[in-house]
Amino acid sequence: MTIASDPHHEPSGSGSGPPRTAIVMSGGGARGAYQVGVLRGLLDLGVFGSDGSGLDILVGSSAGAINAARLAASADRLDEAVAGLMEVWSQIRAEQVFRTDLRSLGGIGARWVRDLSFGGVLRNVQAKALLDTSPLRETLLEHVPFEAIDASIERGALYALAVPATNLYTADGVVFVDAAPDVPLWRRGRWSVERRRIRVDHVLASSAIPIFFPSVEIEGRHFGDGSIRNTAPLSSAINLGADRIVAIGVRQAGRPTEVAARHARRTAPSIAQIAGVLLDAVMLDAMEVDIEHSGRVNTSVLACPSGRRRDPFRWVDVLWLSPSTGFADLAAEHAKGVPRIVRYLMRGLGSEESTTELVSYLLFDAAFCSRLIEQGRADVESRREEVLRFFSVGPDRDEGRGTPTNPSAA
Repeated sequence: MTIASDPHHEPSGSGSGPPRTAIVMSGGGARGAYQVGVLRGLLDLGVFGSDGSGLDILVGSSAGAINAARLAASADRLDEAVAGLMEVWSQIRAEQVFRTDLRSLGGIGARWVRDLSFGGVLRNVQAKALLDTSPLRETLLEHVPFEAIDASIERGALYALAVPATNLYTADGVVFVDAAPDVPLWRRGRWSVERRRIRVDHVLASSAIPIFFPSVEIEGRHFGDGSIRNTAPLSSAINLGADRIVAIGVRQAGRPTEVAARHARRTAPSIAQIAGVLLDAVMLDAMEVDIEHSGRVNTSVLACPSGRRRDPFRWVDVLWLSPSTGFADLAAEHAKGVPRIVRYLMRGLGSEESTTELVSYLLFDAAFCSRLIEQGRADVESRREEVLRFFSVGPDRDEGRGTPTNPSAA
C-alpha cells in the first residue's frame, strides 16, 4: 500500500523543479459543501493564485468528484470556479439531486416492498436503489462545462484530473484519468487506471452512493461510488507525481475511544444507525487511515539517507484539512430540509435522533450546505499559520524539517 505498484515507475513530480501540488477530496454526499468552504479559505490565504497557479492535480471521489470536475473545467480561473461551486452548494435543493415527488418515491418504495416480500416467488427483482438521481445529471450538465476540462489539460492549466469508481459486478476499482497523452499511468492491485475524457457519466458513477443512488453504466460496465474499494485515496495523486497534497475530508477526526465509550447507547442500533456507520466506513475511514499510515512512511524516508535508500519511497508532504466539529447536531437542526416524503420513509429505518448521521449525507439543503461552507472557511482560517507554513516549504527536506505525513502510494 505504500509504494507504486510498478517499482520501476518514477513519478514525474519527484525530481527537481517546483513542487507539484494536488488536492484530494473525499466523498460524503451533501457534506461535500464543506470542501468548497475549505477551497475558498485556501484562496483567501493566497496559497493558490486566482488563475489556478500552484495547483496541478485534482483527485475526487463521490461529492469530491463533482467539486474536482468543476475546478478542472476552470483550472486557470480558480477563483471563478470556487465562486461557482459556492453558488451551487449554497442554493442547492434536494430535487436537484434526486426525485422527491410522491409518485417516484412511492413507486420505488413499492418495488422494494414487493421484491423483499415476494422476490423469491416472482424471481424478477426490479429495485435498484432507494432514490432516483436523474435530476443530478441535469444539475451537473448545467453547472459543470465538462468540455472545458479538455481545454484546461491541453493548455497546461491542469496536469491531471483523476476520478475513481467501483465496478459493481467485479468489485474492482478503476481510476479514470484525464491528462495529456504523455502522462504515465500505473496499476495497483485490483485497481486499473484508464485514460478518459472525464464527462458527466464518470462523475455520476463516482458519486453513486451504495444502495441510495443507482449505478451508472459506462461502456457496458456498471459503476458505483469511487470510495467503496479505495483504501488508499491519496495514491492517485502520488502516482501522478504530486510532491505535496492537500487532503480535504468531511468528517471530524475520531474521538478517543474512552470518550466514545462514555456515550455508548445501551439499546441495539437501528438500521439507520448501522447504515450511517457503513457509509462512514465506506466513504470516510480510508482517508484518515491513509494519512495516519503516511506519517510512518515519511518517518522512514527521513531516517534513511537518500544515498542508501533502495526502495521507491519518497517524501510527500500532506496537509489534512477536516472539520473541527461533527455534523450530526447541525444535520439534526436542519433535518426539515429533507423532503417530507423522504423523512417519512426514513422513519422506517429509525427514530429522528438515530437518523441524523445518515441525514447528513442526503441533506441537500441550502441552509445546511451554507453552514458547511462557512465552517470550511473558518477551519482554514483557524489553521492559517500551519497552512501558510505548509505551502512555504518545498519537498526537499533536511532532517528535522516539516511534519512526517507522507501518504501511501499503493
